[in-house]
Amino acid sequence: MVIGIVGGRLQGLEAVYLAHEAGFRVVLIDEDPLVPARSLADEFFHVDVLNEEDLIKALLRKVDLILPATENYRTLCRLNDIAHQDNIPLALDLAAYKVSSSKIESNKLFSRIGIATPEPWPECGFPAMVKPSGLSGSSGVSKVTDQAGLSRVLKTMGRDVVIQRHLTGPSYSLEVLAHNGQCSCFQVTKLHFDAGYDCKRVLAGPATGTEVENDFYELGERIAASLHLSGIMDIEVIDDKGKLKVLEIDARLPSQTPSAVYHSTEVNMVDLLCNYWMHGMFPPLSLIPTKKRAVIYEHLHFHEGLIEISGEHVLARTGGLKIYRDEFFSDVLVSNFEEVPEDWVATVIFTGENESMVWERRDRAINLIQETFKAREVLDPKPFDLASENIDETLLHYD
Repeated sequence: MVIGIVGGRLQGLEAVYLAHEAGFRVVLIDEDPLVPARSLADEFFHVDVLNEEDLIKALLRKVDLILPATENYRTLCRLNDIAHQDNIPLALDLAAYKVSSSKIESNKLFSRIGIATPEPWPECGFPAMVKPSGLSGSSGVSKVTDQAGLSRVLKTMGRDVVIQRHLTGPSYSLEVLAHNGQCSCFQVTKLHFDAGYDCKRVLAGPATGTEVENDFYELGERIAASLHLSGIMDIEVIDDKGKLKVLEIDARLPSQTPSAVYHSTEVNMVDLLCNYWMHGMFPPLSLIPTKKRAVIYEHLHFHEGLIEISGEHVLARTGGLKIYRDEFFSDVLVSNFEEVPEDWVATVIFTGENESMVWERRDRAINLIQETFKAREVLDPKPFDLASENIDETLLHYD
Protein backbone atom coordinates (compact mmCIF):
# COMPACT_ATOMS: atom_id res chain seq x y z
CA MET A 1 0.00 0.00 0.00
CA VAL A 2 1.49 3.32 -1.12
CA ILE A 3 0.01 6.56 0.15
CA GLY A 4 0.84 9.84 -1.57
CA ILE A 5 0.90 12.69 0.93
CA VAL A 6 0.89 16.16 -0.58
CA GLY A 7 2.28 18.67 1.89
CA GLY A 8 5.13 18.09 4.31
CA ARG A 9 4.68 20.64 7.05
CA LEU A 10 2.78 20.05 10.29
CA GLN A 11 -0.18 18.13 8.86
CA GLY A 12 2.28 16.23 6.68
CA LEU A 13 4.33 15.18 9.70
CA GLU A 14 1.18 13.82 11.31
CA ALA A 15 0.11 12.00 8.17
CA VAL A 16 3.53 10.44 7.51
CA TYR A 17 3.88 9.21 11.09
CA LEU A 18 0.44 7.61 11.24
CA ALA A 19 0.76 6.16 7.72
CA HIS A 20 3.96 4.38 8.76
CA GLU A 21 2.30 3.19 11.98
CA ALA A 22 -0.40 1.65 9.76
CA GLY A 23 2.26 -0.14 7.71
CA PHE A 24 1.97 2.00 4.57
CA ARG A 25 4.75 3.17 2.29
CA VAL A 26 4.82 6.97 2.00
CA VAL A 27 5.56 9.13 -1.03
CA LEU A 28 5.75 12.76 0.09
CA ILE A 29 5.32 15.66 -2.34
CA ASP A 30 5.91 19.35 -1.63
CA GLU A 31 7.04 22.42 -3.53
CA ASP A 32 9.30 23.34 -0.60
CA PRO A 33 12.43 21.14 -0.38
CA LEU A 34 12.92 21.92 3.32
CA VAL A 35 9.66 20.66 4.83
CA PRO A 36 10.08 18.82 8.17
CA ALA A 37 8.34 15.61 7.08
CA ARG A 38 10.86 15.04 4.28
CA SER A 39 13.29 13.00 6.39
CA LEU A 40 10.51 10.68 7.63
CA ALA A 41 9.03 9.75 4.24
CA ASP A 42 10.12 6.74 2.19
CA GLU A 43 10.43 8.94 -0.90
CA PHE A 44 10.32 12.71 -1.26
CA PHE A 45 9.63 14.65 -4.46
CA HIS A 46 10.19 18.39 -4.74
CA VAL A 47 7.31 19.21 -7.08
CA ASP A 48 4.99 22.18 -7.55
CA VAL A 49 1.50 20.69 -7.95
CA LEU A 50 0.15 23.78 -9.70
CA ASN A 51 2.97 24.27 -12.22
CA GLU A 52 4.43 20.82 -12.97
CA GLU A 53 1.37 19.05 -14.30
CA ASP A 54 2.96 16.15 -16.15
CA LEU A 55 5.31 15.28 -13.29
CA ILE A 56 2.67 15.43 -10.56
CA LYS A 57 0.29 13.28 -12.61
CA ALA A 58 3.02 10.69 -13.21
CA LEU A 59 3.82 10.55 -9.48
CA LEU A 60 0.22 10.29 -8.32
CA ARG A 61 -0.61 7.51 -10.77
CA LYS A 62 1.82 5.33 -8.79
CA VAL A 63 0.05 5.73 -5.42
CA ASP A 64 -3.00 3.93 -4.07
CA LEU A 65 -4.43 6.96 -2.26
CA ILE A 66 -3.81 10.72 -2.24
CA LEU A 67 -3.89 12.27 1.22
CA PRO A 68 -3.73 16.09 1.12
CA ALA A 69 -1.81 17.71 3.96
CA THR A 70 -2.02 21.29 2.77
CA GLU A 71 -4.41 24.20 3.22
CA ASN A 72 -3.73 25.74 -0.19
CA TYR A 73 -7.18 25.73 -1.80
CA ARG A 74 -5.86 25.96 -5.37
CA THR A 75 -3.63 22.95 -4.73
CA LEU A 76 -6.56 21.02 -3.28
CA CYS A 77 -8.69 21.83 -6.33
CA ARG A 78 -5.91 20.64 -8.62
CA LEU A 79 -5.56 17.38 -6.69
CA ASN A 80 -9.31 16.94 -6.87
CA ASP A 81 -9.21 17.33 -10.65
CA ILE A 82 -6.34 14.86 -11.07
CA ALA A 83 -7.99 12.32 -8.79
CA HIS A 84 -11.22 12.42 -10.80
CA GLN A 85 -9.46 12.34 -14.17
CA ASP A 86 -7.23 9.36 -13.27
CA ASN A 87 -9.64 7.59 -10.88
CA ILE A 88 -7.29 7.82 -7.87
CA PRO A 89 -8.91 7.80 -4.41
CA LEU A 90 -8.55 11.21 -2.75
CA ALA A 91 -9.07 11.64 1.00
CA LEU A 92 -10.84 14.98 0.74
CA ASP A 93 -14.35 16.43 0.82
CA LEU A 94 -13.63 19.60 -1.11
CA ALA A 95 -17.08 21.16 -0.58
CA ALA A 96 -16.91 20.70 3.19
CA TYR A 97 -13.32 21.93 3.25
CA LYS A 98 -14.29 25.11 1.40
CA VAL A 99 -16.76 25.98 4.19
CA SER A 100 -14.46 24.96 7.03
CA SER A 101 -11.46 26.85 5.65
CA SER A 102 -13.30 30.15 6.07
CA LYS A 103 -14.15 31.19 9.64
CA ILE A 104 -16.65 33.66 8.19
CA GLU A 105 -18.51 30.93 6.25
CA SER A 106 -18.20 28.48 9.15
CA ASN A 107 -19.74 30.99 11.55
CA LYS A 108 -22.65 31.54 9.14
CA LEU A 109 -23.22 27.78 9.23
CA PHE A 110 -23.07 27.69 13.04
CA SER A 111 -25.55 30.55 13.28
CA ARG A 112 -27.94 28.87 10.87
CA ILE A 113 -28.02 25.57 12.80
CA GLY A 114 -27.88 27.06 16.29
CA ILE A 115 -24.31 26.17 17.29
CA ALA A 116 -22.85 28.41 20.00
CA THR A 117 -19.68 30.38 19.28
CA PRO A 118 -17.87 33.12 21.21
CA GLU A 119 -19.89 36.34 21.18
CA PRO A 120 -19.02 38.53 18.16
CA TRP A 121 -17.59 42.02 18.29
CA PRO A 122 -18.70 44.77 18.94
CA GLU A 123 -21.34 43.17 21.21
CA CYS A 124 -18.63 41.31 23.15
CA GLY A 125 -16.55 44.41 23.92
CA PHE A 126 -12.90 43.99 24.93
CA PRO A 127 -10.75 41.97 25.28
CA ALA A 128 -11.38 40.32 21.93
CA MET A 129 -9.60 37.88 19.62
CA VAL A 130 -8.97 38.82 16.00
CA LYS A 131 -8.53 35.81 13.69
CA PRO A 132 -7.82 35.70 9.96
CA SER A 133 -10.79 34.04 8.31
CA GLY A 134 -8.74 31.81 6.03
CA LEU A 135 -6.06 30.51 8.43
CA SER A 136 -6.35 27.68 10.92
CA GLY A 137 -5.06 27.26 14.46
CA SER A 138 -3.16 30.17 15.99
CA SER A 139 -1.86 31.55 12.68
CA GLY A 140 -2.24 35.31 12.67
CA VAL A 141 -4.36 35.39 15.84
CA SER A 142 -4.15 38.58 17.92
CA LYS A 143 -5.68 39.59 21.22
CA VAL A 144 -6.80 43.23 21.45
CA THR A 145 -7.82 45.10 24.58
CA ASP A 146 -9.06 48.42 23.21
CA GLN A 147 -10.19 50.20 20.05
CA ALA A 148 -6.73 51.53 19.28
CA GLY A 149 -5.29 48.03 19.38
CA LEU A 150 -8.08 46.71 17.18
CA SER A 151 -7.50 49.47 14.63
CA ARG A 152 -3.79 48.65 14.49
CA VAL A 153 -4.45 44.95 13.94
CA LEU A 154 -7.08 45.58 11.27
CA LYS A 155 -4.70 47.92 9.46
CA THR A 156 -2.22 45.05 9.21
CA MET A 157 -4.61 42.14 8.66
CA GLY A 158 -7.29 43.77 6.55
CA ARG A 159 -11.00 43.15 6.92
CA ASP A 160 -11.22 39.43 6.11
CA VAL A 161 -11.20 38.58 9.81
CA VAL A 162 -13.41 37.25 12.58
CA ILE A 163 -13.54 39.21 15.84
CA GLN A 164 -14.94 37.44 18.90
CA ARG A 165 -14.99 37.63 22.65
CA HIS A 166 -11.80 36.42 24.32
CA LEU A 167 -12.63 33.36 26.43
CA THR A 168 -10.36 31.68 28.98
CA GLY A 169 -11.90 28.28 29.68
CA PRO A 170 -10.38 24.88 28.88
CA SER A 171 -10.12 23.93 25.19
CA TYR A 172 -10.91 20.57 23.64
CA SER A 173 -10.61 18.95 20.22
CA LEU A 174 -12.63 16.24 18.51
CA GLU A 175 -12.24 14.49 15.16
CA VAL A 176 -15.17 12.88 13.40
CA LEU A 177 -15.32 10.62 10.35
CA ALA A 178 -18.53 10.88 8.35
CA HIS A 179 -20.25 9.40 5.32
CA ASN A 180 -22.88 11.66 3.73
CA GLY A 181 -23.23 13.43 7.07
CA GLN A 182 -23.57 10.29 9.19
CA CYS A 183 -20.78 10.58 11.69
CA SER A 184 -18.54 8.48 13.92
CA CYS A 185 -16.71 10.31 16.71
CA PHE A 186 -13.18 9.75 17.94
CA GLN A 187 -11.78 10.47 21.39
CA VAL A 188 -12.00 13.95 22.94
CA THR A 189 -8.58 15.49 23.62
CA LYS A 190 -7.63 18.49 25.72
CA LEU A 191 -5.38 21.27 24.43
CA HIS A 192 -2.80 23.44 26.20
CA PHE A 193 -1.36 26.56 24.58
CA ASP A 194 1.86 28.55 24.69
CA ALA A 195 2.10 32.30 25.17
CA GLY A 196 1.25 32.86 21.51
CA TYR A 197 -1.94 30.73 21.64
CA ASP A 198 -0.28 27.94 19.64
CA CYS A 199 -1.03 24.40 20.82
CA LYS A 200 1.98 23.11 22.77
CA ARG A 201 0.45 20.01 24.37
CA VAL A 202 -2.35 17.52 23.76
CA LEU A 203 -3.77 15.36 26.56
CA ALA A 204 -5.80 12.19 26.17
CA GLY A 205 -6.78 9.52 28.63
CA PRO A 206 -9.35 7.60 30.66
CA ALA A 207 -10.62 10.72 32.43
CA THR A 208 -9.52 13.49 30.07
CA GLY A 209 -12.41 15.25 28.37
CA THR A 210 -15.07 12.88 29.70
CA GLU A 211 -16.95 15.77 31.29
CA VAL A 212 -17.71 17.24 27.84
CA GLU A 213 -17.94 14.06 25.73
CA ASN A 214 -21.70 13.81 25.29
CA ASP A 215 -22.21 17.49 24.43
CA PHE A 216 -19.19 17.44 22.13
CA TYR A 217 -20.35 14.33 20.27
CA GLU A 218 -23.75 15.96 19.70
CA LEU A 219 -22.02 19.04 18.28
CA GLY A 220 -19.92 16.90 15.97
CA GLU A 221 -22.93 15.01 14.67
CA ARG A 222 -24.88 18.22 13.99
CA ILE A 223 -22.04 19.93 12.18
CA ALA A 224 -21.17 16.85 10.09
CA ALA A 225 -24.82 16.44 9.10
CA SER A 226 -25.17 20.10 8.13
CA LEU A 227 -22.07 19.87 5.91
CA HIS A 228 -23.15 16.50 4.45
CA LEU A 229 -19.57 15.58 5.29
CA SER A 230 -17.83 12.61 3.73
CA GLY A 231 -14.40 12.23 5.28
CA ILE A 232 -12.67 13.62 8.36
CA MET A 233 -13.25 16.85 10.26
CA ASP A 234 -11.59 18.41 13.29
CA ILE A 235 -13.60 20.57 15.73
CA GLU A 236 -12.09 22.82 18.40
CA VAL A 237 -14.22 24.15 21.24
CA ILE A 238 -13.79 26.10 24.45
CA ASP A 239 -15.73 25.36 27.62
CA ASP A 240 -17.24 28.70 28.62
CA LYS A 241 -18.58 28.11 32.14
CA GLY A 242 -20.11 24.76 31.24
CA LYS A 243 -21.22 25.62 27.69
CA LEU A 244 -19.21 24.43 24.70
CA LYS A 245 -18.55 27.12 22.11
CA VAL A 246 -17.05 26.23 18.75
CA LEU A 247 -13.86 28.07 17.82
CA GLU A 248 -13.22 26.49 14.43
CA ILE A 249 -13.66 23.44 12.23
CA ASP A 250 -11.35 21.98 9.59
CA ALA A 251 -12.50 19.31 7.17
CA ARG A 252 -9.09 17.68 6.78
CA LEU A 253 -6.64 15.60 8.79
CA PRO A 254 -5.32 17.86 11.58
CA SER A 255 -1.95 17.72 13.27
CA GLN A 256 -1.16 16.61 16.84
CA THR A 257 -4.49 15.26 18.09
CA PRO A 258 -4.67 12.15 15.84
CA SER A 259 -1.37 10.86 17.22
CA ALA A 260 -2.54 11.46 20.80
CA VAL A 261 -5.74 9.53 20.05
CA TYR A 262 -3.75 6.75 18.41
CA HIS A 263 -1.47 6.25 21.41
CA SER A 264 -4.43 6.35 23.78
CA THR A 265 -6.85 4.07 21.91
CA GLU A 266 -4.82 2.44 19.07
CA VAL A 267 -7.33 3.97 16.63
CA ASN A 268 -5.33 5.17 13.60
CA MET A 269 -7.21 7.87 11.68
CA VAL A 270 -5.01 7.56 8.58
CA ASP A 271 -5.69 3.82 8.43
CA LEU A 272 -9.44 4.45 8.75
CA LEU A 273 -9.31 7.16 6.07
CA CYS A 274 -7.59 4.76 3.68
CA ASN A 275 -10.17 2.06 4.29
CA TYR A 276 -12.98 4.55 3.81
CA TRP A 277 -11.78 6.25 0.64
CA MET A 278 -10.35 3.12 -1.03
CA HIS A 279 -12.78 0.40 0.03
CA GLY A 280 -15.90 2.21 1.21
CA MET A 281 -15.42 0.76 4.69
CA PHE A 282 -17.12 3.04 7.20
CA PRO A 283 -16.20 2.41 10.86
CA PRO A 284 -18.76 1.70 13.60
CA LEU A 285 -20.51 4.62 15.23
CA SER A 286 -18.39 4.26 18.37
CA LEU A 287 -14.68 4.54 17.63
CA ILE A 288 -13.60 4.83 21.28
CA PRO A 289 -12.44 1.64 22.98
CA THR A 290 -13.52 1.30 26.61
CA LYS A 291 -9.91 0.93 27.72
CA LYS A 292 -7.77 4.00 27.08
CA ARG A 293 -4.20 4.86 28.04
CA ALA A 294 -3.30 8.33 29.23
CA VAL A 295 -1.19 10.34 26.79
CA ILE A 296 0.85 13.52 26.92
CA TYR A 297 1.94 14.78 23.50
CA GLU A 298 4.05 17.94 23.53
CA HIS A 299 6.76 19.92 21.77
CA LEU A 300 10.16 20.95 23.15
CA HIS A 301 12.58 23.56 21.85
CA PHE A 302 16.16 23.60 23.18
CA HIS A 303 17.98 26.86 22.49
CA GLU A 304 20.37 29.19 24.30
CA GLY A 305 20.70 26.70 27.13
CA LEU A 306 16.95 26.59 27.76
CA ILE A 307 14.30 23.96 27.16
CA GLU A 308 10.95 25.51 26.33
CA ILE A 309 7.61 23.75 25.93
CA SER A 310 6.52 25.41 22.69
CA GLY A 311 3.69 25.45 20.21
CA GLU A 312 4.02 23.27 17.13
CA HIS A 313 5.18 26.24 15.06
CA VAL A 314 8.75 25.43 16.17
CA LEU A 315 8.62 22.35 13.91
CA ALA A 316 7.50 24.15 10.78
CA ARG A 317 10.96 24.78 9.27
CA THR A 318 12.88 21.94 10.91
CA GLY A 319 14.98 19.43 9.01
CA GLY A 320 16.76 16.22 9.92
CA LEU A 321 13.99 14.77 12.06
CA LYS A 322 14.31 11.16 13.21
CA ILE A 323 11.98 8.91 15.17
CA TYR A 324 13.30 7.42 18.41
CA ARG A 325 11.56 4.78 20.52
CA ASP A 326 11.90 4.46 24.30
CA GLU A 327 14.26 7.43 24.52
CA PHE A 328 14.22 9.62 27.67
CA PHE A 329 11.34 7.58 29.17
CA SER A 330 9.16 8.46 26.16
CA ASP A 331 7.20 6.12 23.93
CA VAL A 332 8.10 8.14 20.84
CA LEU A 333 10.41 11.09 20.33
CA VAL A 334 10.67 12.86 16.97
CA SER A 335 13.65 15.19 16.96
CA ASN A 336 16.76 16.57 15.26
CA PHE A 337 18.86 16.72 18.45
CA GLU A 338 21.62 14.60 16.89
CA GLU A 339 21.90 16.87 13.86
CA VAL A 340 21.66 20.22 15.69
CA PRO A 341 22.59 19.55 19.34
CA GLU A 342 22.78 23.24 20.24
CA ASP A 343 19.34 24.24 18.89
CA TRP A 344 16.92 21.33 18.45
CA VAL A 345 13.20 20.69 18.53
CA ALA A 346 11.28 17.60 19.51
CA THR A 347 7.80 16.17 19.66
CA VAL A 348 7.57 13.79 22.61
CA ILE A 349 4.81 11.27 23.34
CA PHE A 350 4.38 9.69 26.77
CA THR A 351 1.78 7.11 27.82
CA GLY A 352 0.67 5.68 31.15
CA GLU A 353 -2.14 3.72 32.74
CA ASN A 354 -3.77 6.91 34.01
CA GLU A 355 -3.27 10.66 33.98
CA SER A 356 -1.23 10.88 37.20
CA MET A 357 1.11 8.10 36.07
CA VAL A 358 1.78 9.68 32.69
CA TRP A 359 2.52 13.08 34.28
CA GLU A 360 5.00 11.42 36.63
CA ARG A 361 6.71 9.74 33.69
CA ARG A 362 6.74 12.93 31.69
CA ASP A 363 8.29 14.95 34.54
CA ARG A 364 11.06 12.37 35.02
CA ALA A 365 11.76 12.58 31.29
CA ILE A 366 11.95 16.37 31.27
CA ASN A 367 14.39 16.27 34.19
CA LEU A 368 16.55 13.70 32.37
CA ILE A 369 16.51 15.74 29.14
CA GLN A 370 17.49 18.84 31.11
CA GLU A 371 20.38 16.97 32.75
CA THR A 372 21.55 15.38 29.49
CA PHE A 373 21.67 18.65 27.55
CA LYS A 374 22.83 20.69 30.57
CA ALA A 375 19.90 23.08 30.20
CA ARG A 376 19.86 25.67 32.95
CA GLU A 377 16.06 25.95 32.97
CA VAL A 378 12.86 24.44 31.59
CA LEU A 379 10.08 26.87 30.73
CA ASP A 380 6.43 25.94 30.23
CA PRO A 381 4.77 29.24 29.29
CA LYS A 382 1.08 29.79 28.76
CA PRO A 383 -1.15 32.72 27.77
CA PHE A 384 -0.80 35.03 30.78
CA ASP A 385 -4.54 35.52 31.14
CA LEU A 386 -5.63 31.88 31.11
CA ALA A 387 -6.88 30.69 34.47
CA SER A 388 -4.86 27.76 35.81
CA GLU A 389 -7.02 24.66 35.88
CA ASN A 390 -4.50 22.10 37.12
CA ILE A 391 -0.96 21.90 38.42
CA ASP A 392 0.26 20.92 34.97
CA GLU A 393 -1.09 24.15 33.47
CA THR A 394 0.95 26.45 35.73
CA LEU A 395 4.14 28.17 34.66
CA LEU A 396 6.81 25.60 35.54
CA HIS A 397 10.52 26.19 36.13
CA TYR A 398 12.96 23.33 36.63
CA ASP A 399 16.19 24.50 38.25
